[in-house]
Amino acid sequence: MKIKASRADVIWSYIGTVFSLSSSFLLLPFVMLKLTGAELGLWYIFLAVNGLVNLFDFGFDPTFARNIAYAWGGADGITKTGAKSSSGPDATPNYHLLATLVATSRRLYRHLSSLALVLVSTVGTMYIVSISGEIKGHEYLIAWAIFCVGLFLNLYLGYYSALLRGIGAVEGINQSTMLAKVCQLVVSIILLYLNLGLIAVAVGFIVNGTMFRVFCSRYFQKFKNTGALVSEEMPSVTKDEVHETYKAVSYNAFRDGGVAISNYLSTQASSLVASTFLPLSATGEYSILLQFSNAVVNVAATIIYAYHPTLQSAYQRHDIDTEKEYIGRGLSAYYLLFVLGTLGVTACVFPLLHWIKPTMTFDVLLYLGVSLYTFLWQHQSTAASYISNTNRVPYMVPFMIASVSGIVLSLIIVKYTAIGVWALVVGPGIVQLMFNNWYWLHTVVKRLGTTWRAVILSGLGSWRRSLLRR
Repeated sequence: MKIKASRADVIWSYIGTVFSLSSSFLLLPFVMLKLTGAELGLWYIFLAVNGLVNLFDFGFDPTFARNIAYAWGGADGITKTGAKSSSGPDATPNYHLLATLVATSRRLYRHLSSLALVLVSTVGTMYIVSISGEIKGHEYLIAWAIFCVGLFLNLYLGYYSALLRGIGAVEGINQSTMLAKVCQLVVSIILLYLNLGLIAVAVGFIVNGTMFRVFCSRYFQKFKNTGALVSEEMPSVTKDEVHETYKAVSYNAFRDGGVAISNYLSTQASSLVASTFLPLSATGEYSILLQFSNAVVNVAATIIYAYHPTLQSAYQRHDIDTEKEYIGRGLSAYYLLFVLGTLGVTACVFPLLHWIKPTMTFDVLLYLGVSLYTFLWQHQSTAASYISNTNRVPYMVPFMIASVSGIVLSLIIVKYTAIGVWALVVGPGIVQLMFNNWYWLHTVVKRLGTTWRAVILSGLGSWRRSLLRR
């Protein structure tokens, strides 16, 4: 079945992304008012650990999503580097293959989440205790225990979002995101005003993750009766099929996992690095800058990821013209929205936050530096995601080398210079500029037999035609 992103998919992608981010920012003033500087810093450490735990996915989430898209497109089977041919562009979904992928993912995530829980409840607890000397009492340990349960559930039920992305149900993912964030926001604010501190936001975290998976599951069941059709096939899935499917998806999943690790080291790990040489309060302020810059690039890149089911379907059908058009549409929108978002945060949001908590100031120049770094990082990640639609992951090793080198260079700069937190931007920024920031987009346009300029012009032309049709 051909997948094409509808206008509703794109609109809901923006609604889901904007609401997800805005709910975090709506919660931010309450967190700033109700938590001390040290508690705020510790909360961002919790979130950084959440990013670390997500690495236990080992890259299976995007790999499952790709292969589910192939099955939904009617592929006869999956291979290590692609899909077995289907009967044509009008092929119907292969529900038996979908059921096999679902059975494989359930078994896999049960083992991964159990391993993650053991590690965060032991090694993670020792780390949290070691950096929490500024915080009095033991309530933060209760919050941490609740948070660990949330980490386990989020990872265990993580395959639901991959199912929806794979079948092109972008609207369902974003509706689920919005509803789950509403639940988190309401619960967190109520508990914060009951003076439960870190416990309040930890409970909100577990509510968000659990409800997101519940809503995703319900949407999957209703989407074109897919849930019922897959359930009918489940009893016929054999252990041998699950084993063979695992071997096929794991070939690239571990490569995707390596990329996920490098992405974590290149972005979220900076909060953990900062906590080793900065007070928790300073770590909190830096983490807020990083949160805003990530928010801007995530919103700007929303349409890019909304188009991925369309691009995966186009690749399977060898439709290069569609690939050029939708890559161009995504990139041109990304550039414009990044500029507008960065200006908006600088001119409007920072003055408002300073008014809410006058003791907290924001270094605008540092924010712009962080924003430039995250813009270029998201740009190379976007190019890598286009390449991954071909079920190949050639960028894993360069990503890993750059991320580790960036952290090492940051630590060297901290030790031998006086630029402080700027080292977290300068170190990885220099390393990424040397290769990854530009090479992978060059690889994408080379495969398409075109140029970056031609792709952007194709995208702008497509936007123009869409607007004129209105």
